[in-house]
Amino acid sequence: MEKTVDVLLGSLLETTLRLEQVVGVKDSEPDEWLSLLDEREDVISQIQQYELNSESLSSTQKQQLEQIYETNKRLAPLIDGRKQGVQQQLNNVQRSKLAMNTYNEAGPNGYGAFFDRKK
Repeated sequence: MEKTVDVLLGSLLETTLRLEQVVGVKDSEPDEWLSLLDEREDVISQIQQYELNSESLSSTQKQQLEQIYETNKRLAPLIDGRKQGVQQQLNNVQRSKLAMNTYNEAGPNGYGAFFDRKK
């Protein structure tokens, strides 16, 4: 049992560090994030089956969990920052689309000039 938990914790730490690297890349794809997050979720569910408590963990396992925790604390703001950036881009696109639709609607025009209608 100890060896399996060690392997699972090592896998979780490795996946967490890979996720941190991928999120740290400026133009990385969120689809990559999702695959790594799914992989992490699978490993966590396997670890949870062992019903571990702090007394049953070795010092090495506790250090791995601490490192995973610290990495997660650094990851959350990075992911939130990227999410806000994407949301801002989406808002800008929607505003541009709304402005284009406002001026492209059928209405009176005269030889290339347009007449602005208040709404």
